Amino acid sequence: MPNPVCKPHLLSPAEYLAFDASAELKHEYVDGEIHAMTGTTAKHNRISGNLFVVLRQHLAGRPCETFIADLKVHAAAANAFYYPDLVVRCQPQPLADEQRVIDDPTLIVEVLSPSTEAIDRREKLAAYRRIPSLQEYVLVAQDERSVEIYRREGDIGWRYLPFTDDDCAEFASLGLQLPLTTLYA
Repeated sequence: MPNPVCKPHLLSPAEYLAFDASAELKHEYVDGEIHAMTGTTAKHNRISGNLFVVLRQHLAGRPCETFIADLKVHAAAANAFYYPDLVVRCQPQPLADEQRVIDDPTLIVEVLSPSTEAIDRREKLAAYRRIPSLQEYVLVAQDERSVEIYRREGDIGWRYLPFTDDDCAEFASLGLQLPLTTLYA
């Protein structure tokens, strides 16, 4: 039986946000526990960068903002804060310049890494799907041309859409068809 005296200290969301604002490394927060983020590979960074450029260009002139890697998404129903690789937010009011947390993402992208793939596929998928504004959650493989999109289907649930090889991935929430050859260039 666990000793109640030795229970780990769980942080409140406010304590986490204060800690993370001054930390040298990024940390994700899940229900009171924090987890340090590791760096990425050059391949991971190229894929994220390619997608960021395409999304920024495609959304120019629309009330959508694209962010890469350094803003947290708050998954309130899961009591979690995550740092996804890319986030698109389509709202009439832009985020304030000093804001570090997005509560209302439209699309979230995670580029899969061996060390985090299981978390991206299970924990984050479950948490992100509970964000009311989220329309699509995208998983992008590093070692093969493969994009998986989980798309909200109204009130009935989520649809899984895989794209491979020379397919065009359809980001319906943004009205974008993206050839995988462009993403993996």
